[in-house]
Amino acid sequence: MQSPTPANPDRVQQQLAIFDVVRRARGKSLAEVKTMLTKAFADRGLPRQPDLWVDAVASEAAYGKPYIVDLPAAVAADSITNAPDPKVEEILRDRRQLRSESDTEDPEAGPATKAAQREAIDDAAHPRGGAGVRPLTLLGFVAAAAAIALAAAAARAALRRSSRHQGR
Repeated sequence: MQSPTPANPDRVQQQLAIFDVVRRARGKSLAEVKTMLTKAFADRGLPRQPDLWVDAVASEAAYGKPYIVDLPAAVAADSITNAPDPKVEEILRDRRQLRSESDTEDPEAGPATKAAQREAIDDAAHPRGGAGVRPLTLLGFVAAAAAIALAAAAARAALRRSSRHQGR
């Protein structure tokens, strides 16, 4: 049986480039990681990627976390070279196992069995926190921290203005 979602070759190349950059990104600045990604994509003959997307990928890579382009591409890339993060490697290994099991599944399996298999594959691809809620991404944490810092700066400025007016 053919795999239900074959990997796009360009996406596999993107994923391989990301895996490579993540391995080399520790200790580098975000700007350096972005440059490394842009070069890695170009070296693989891929078109220039949108700046915001490269920013997101570089943010994850700088912390040693590989951005997953899409699951079939990540599974295919992982079969060529191991993912640089052990947790991601485990998820992709589970996904490969589920995929190989579904390739040999019983063609007589009913819809309920097939639905359960799809749910198991989705769970392996997108692990969730408690109550089915996905954990916040690193980018979400950075955005929240920036918002808090801006709010604190605005509060300090307002207090300074208020103390100046009271001193008059």
